[in-house]
Amino acid sequence: MKKIFCLLALGLLLIFAQAARALEVTDVKNDHWAAAAIANALNKGFMGFKSGYSFAPDDTLQRAEFIHSLLKVIKSGDIVAGTATKFKDVDSQTPYDESILTSEQLRLIFGYPDYTFKPEQSILRSEANAVIANVTKGFYGDINVLDSFDDADKIPNWALYSYIKNVVNKLYVNYPNPNEFRPNDYLTRAEAAVLFEAVEKQLSLVEDKFRKTSNKVPTEFLGTNTLKLVEGAPRSTVNLYNTKTVIEAGNIILVKPDQPIESKKLEVGDQLVFSAPADVYTQEGTFLYPAGTKFVADVQKIKYTPFRHKKQKNLIVLRKFYIPNGVSHQMAGVTYTTDKGSVVTTKTVDKKNPVKENYFAGAKEITKAEFRIKYTDKLSPVVKYDMKGDEIVYILLTGDMVIPNENYWEFEVEDETQEVDDSIPSHQDM
Repeated sequence: MKKIFCLLALGLLLIFAQAARALEVTDVKNDHWAAAAIANALNKGFMGFKSGYSFAPDDTLQRAEFIHSLLKVIKSGDIVAGTATKFKDVDSQTPYDESILTSEQLRLIFGYPDYTFKPEQSILRSEANAVIANVTKGFYGDINVLDSFDDADKIPNWALYSYIKNVVNKLYVNYPNPNEFRPNDYLTRAEAAVLFEAVEKQLSLVEDKFRKTSNKVPTEFLGTNTLKLVEGAPRSTVNLYNTKTVIEAGNIILVKPDQPIESKKLEVGDQLVFSAPADVYTQEGTFLYPAGTKFVADVQKIKYTPFRHKKQKNLIVLRKFYIPNGVSHQMAGVTYTTDKGSVVTTKTVDKKNPVKENYFAGAKEITKAEFRIKYTDKLSPVVKYDMKGDEIVYILLTGDMVIPNENYWEFEVEDETQEVDDSIPSHQDM
């Protein structure tokens, strides 16, 4: 009898909730294309009414509003936001200032070159798309996945790989025409609700560093260091937290293959192992990882030439690294190549006249957005490999390498059932 009463009460509550929702949202009818997503966003607190009981589904969404809502969706509540920000137009009086600070310290947003964030400016569909791609896992994929979309040629260069990644992950909105992205239009509130619902349904795709974990110790941003294993690498930034260290995408690290590698003998799915040849420190003296750290790669793609096996080429992607304690962590990296498409190793760098070889852009630090644009041809290098195992290989990080601090490893053990992150950073100057 008690069970029947509970079921009856639950049914009445559901009916009441549906009726209340129908009355409250005055401008969204049941047959609205995004009605379910809007109801979900309101019921779970991801978004609120625009005014009164009006949702204003066709109105645009501000950049700060989008970030504030996304943090709610991905449950990113473990960062203690400081009071310092580089954004000239953000202070304690700015709406959603804490969400902006948290997102900045998570390295989820980067702002514009003039050190502004423009929080009250409406967010473009391409900008929202880039942020979604930034927080999610998954291989960035083949550009051919965009062929079925009529306006793929209108995607800005800085957002190209973001769209590729989101199409693969099915995290995008293209209403009313399923064959159009409209990347340069502003995102509407209804479209934002649809995006948030899609992300919520696939929270396993959200990178661990952006989500609240079981770690009971709040993560606090401490500052930055510089990594200079290779002079002139695209990026050199290392972010320090009390619970982890993050080597940002664009850095180059050095590894040594544990086995000879011949591209003509490799098959898709084959695994390769590399090792760190020495302990690695930042220029400021912060220890990052020890000699012997293992890096696991696999063959993602094979390309045959008319000569077939004589000139077979591969794409090798580093997916995991193992600190000598045996715990594995996700990463994303590829072998760094010359402009001619050759793998860069100590043997190619140490030529008699290395001055003639321009492997790296220079010593100037570039932003993540610039990195993605300038190094597009190096993010998925399908090249010929012929390594005997005695050379040092240059590895370009295409995603942030997150190293949990030793005291917190017990909270950060990787869930082997989750997909491995192979993503390139997908930011515009957001």
